Amino acid sequence: MDRLPLQLQRMTAAGRDALAAATAGAIAWLLASWLFGHTHPVFAMVTAIVCLAPGLPNHGRQATGIILGVAIGILVGEAALQLPVTGIEGPTMSLLRMIVAILLSMMVGASFGLPAVVPIQAGVSAVLVLAMGADSAGWHRMQDVIIGVGVGLFFSQVLLTPDPLRQIDRAMSELLTRIAGGLDLAAQALQDTTPRRAEIAQSHLSRVQETIGALQNGIDSARYEARWSLRGRIAANRVRREAERVEHDAIRLGASALLLGDALLVAMRNGNTPPAGLEANLRHLAASCRARMTGTAPPDQGLARTECVDSAWADVLVQMRALGAILGAEPRLDQQRREAYQFPD
Repeated sequence: MDRLPLQLQRMTAAGRDALAAATAGAIAWLLASWLFGHTHPVFAMVTAIVCLAPGLPNHGRQATGIILGVAIGILVGEAALQLPVTGIEGPTMSLLRMIVAILLSMMVGASFGLPAVVPIQAGVSAVLVLAMGADSAGWHRMQDVIIGVGVGLFFSQVLLTPDPLRQIDRAMSELLTRIAGGLDLAAQALQDTTPRRAEIAQSHLSRVQETIGALQNGIDSARYEARWSLRGRIAANRVRREAERVEHDAIRLGASALLLGDALLVAMRNGNTPPAGLEANLRHLAASCRARMTGTAPPDQGLARTECVDSAWADVLVQMRALGAILGAEPRLDQQRREAYQFPD
């Protein structure tokens, strides 16, 4: 029972790819029947499903590997059928042919250094050619596989490819949400003048490091899509520049937020009176974080001038100004993101 929630989460995560695989399989079946007149194009449907199965690290490479493996297996199987029969008849010869064909096809498939699907498909295709005959499992199967791979590539490279720039934006938004929440708590601590509130704010901001780790995962995923998907390659240079900029800003934002939380807690524990306007400036920074999340301009007014009358608050003001300098950069607008693609949202 304890594992049930985790299993449900896995099922939910696999739902999108499973639905895509089922839909693509049906489309591949219909196309193979219509284009080639195949009455039962099982291989077309199976190929589309294998291309889009949940849990694959890269659907495009899977599709390429399938068609390469099938081609190798068919060629080796056809060659094995031409082996001369000398002194060995019946099932023994058939078994020897299969052994030789499987060995050669899988070795050739593995030589490309691609995922395991290549030698697997090569070996399976060689067996099917020898067991079912070239007419049923040779070019006939290749036609089905071409249809299945084509449908799989269309789904994986065009229809279902996530927008890499939006992946980066979502990851950055999580970090900005964390920082904005911490700044609101810090402002509340100043309003209530209670160190306990400052401890809560510091604890909240200290978890920024975890959010930066999640942001890095999002950036890595965006770079992966930019490299291996058709839609991503269209904006590969823009994704690279944006990823570098966000990584740089995230490190600076995270460091300043952490140091601000620590400095605020120390200053409030010392019981010193905070500078006038500090609370308003922290709320302004929180609003700037949220404005950057939505791609809108930050609040018109900048940070109010805050005079440091107590050395205990000097570190707080330094980190506050550092955050303001980062968040004061011109935000990117949604229209700029969409221009990276020729596809509608």
